Amino acid sequence: MAVTLKDYRYSYVFLIITIILFPISFADYENAVLVTTIFLLIVNITCFSNEYLVIKYYQKRSQKKQPNKGYALFVMIQVVFTLLLFTFFKIYF
Repeated sequence: MAVTLKDYRYSYVFLIITIILFPISFADYENAVLVTTIFLLIVNITCFSNEYLVIKYYQKRSQKKQPNKGYALFVMIQVVFTLLLFTFFKIYF
């Protein structure tokens, strides 16, 4: 029941989406590359760690037959967290 890299399919998709959507968002900043890199690191590290927790939750509770509901909740929370973090970076950096 070890977690493998292929178990993180939603996090990889989210990583690709954030790399496509957010690199030019901080282009007008003085340290644009640094701010963009920090933003992408924070967002994607939290995404991978949250998906790890979801995977572990469903591995421990194998009697639950609805992992799609947990992943839907995971995706919604991660999108909201990303938008909040983006707003924070736009205001304070």
